[in-house]
Amino acid sequence: MSTDERSWLSNRTAIVGIGNTKFAKSGAYAEIGAEVLVVEAILAACEDAGISAADIDGFSSNAAPLEPGDLAAAFGGEGLRYTAQTWGGGGGAMAGAYLNAAMAVATGQANYVAIYKGIVGRRREAASAPGFPPANRPVPYTLPHGLISPGHVFALAARRHMHRYGTTTEHFAEVAINARLMAANNPNARFRDPINIEDHHNSPMIVDPFRLLDFCMQSDVGAAVIITSAERARDLRQDPVYLAGAAMGSVPRWGQGMFGGYNMDDEDFASAGQRTVAEELYRNAGLGPNDLDVAQIYDHFTGMFLMELEDFGLCKKGESGPFVADGHTRIGGSIPVNTHGGNLAEVFGHGITHVIEGVRQLRGTSPNQVPAAEVCLVVAGSSPAPTSAMILRK
Repeated sequence: MSTDERSWLSNRTAIVGIGNTKFAKSGAYAEIGAEVLVVEAILAACEDAGISAADIDGFSSNAAPLEPGDLAAAFGGEGLRYTAQTWGGGGGAMAGAYLNAAMAVATGQANYVAIYKGIVGRRREAASAPGFPPANRPVPYTLPHGLISPGHVFALAARRHMHRYGTTTEHFAEVAINARLMAANNPNARFRDPINIEDHHNSPMIVDPFRLLDFCMQSDVGAAVIITSAERARDLRQDPVYLAGAAMGSVPRWGQGMFGGYNMDDEDFASAGQRTVAEELYRNAGLGPNDLDVAQIYDHFTGMFLMELEDFGLCKKGESGPFVADGHTRIGGSIPVNTHGGNLAEVFGHGITHVIEGVRQLRGTSPNQVPAAEVCLVVAGSSPAPTSAMILRK
């Protein structure tokens, strides 16, 4: 694509700092709380960037309950100038938080914006039924049919994909196996023990066709990323990693996605719902699938990971199963993916750890470094509307 086709925002901002706490089993940090984890992660990201936490004058996040005002007060800065929160649950709008931060920095609304994520589970889950969105959301319509969790709704899309394209549980297993192979070299990862196809098939069936090893695991996470202008970034401690493009949205008639918006076309139902986001992202960045060196793709469920590969043009529609089976997403393959272990093996952090690994790849510090990596695709969670993605470049 020509430079003229790129978004005005392309390459005007950069990631200059990354930080995270030690990852742990859900509920391990219940007595500490998510806010403490976020503060620690932001301090680590500032140290990485070579700036003071008092320099931060903006905060952006997705699906985060922590108040930016409280965070700003914790660092003793000169004042809070910008805050943003993207809509949607889980990690769907994750890249939108970076888009918001980049727009704020590029337009002079803030100098340094911290994108943050803090997740802390409870030590004991309540015995009552899980909480649901208000009654005007689609859940009351899906609940009587047994669709009470993400696993239930994503299983329907996975089964449809299997029916239409011949995708198999062996293909799902390859996604989980590769995640563990990547995590084995990552000291931060929660699940570093290797698995094979027999381990996958022998793990308990949770929601047909998904077994236990097709699911990511709830975790306690504190992580942060610092964005500033391209001009400021050149004078800081780390080599800048530029935001080449970002996009968020959903395909037509998507509604609440797999969580009740079953009015989408049949082809989009057996997908990640990210087709139009991918098209806009590539247009904004002036890049395409063939320009990518590495990718970090949201892998909350193995089946949805496969559909994300297709939506972003890393393989043809319906061919993601054979694509991963042939080793294309492994180190040495045509497009190594989730080189940190992803949600399935490093930690389930709603996508912020995928961004951190993308930065490491472009800095040349990944535990599974792709030689001469210069362009990295980062894809946020599939199905919720909005979903999102971005491209980072060296």
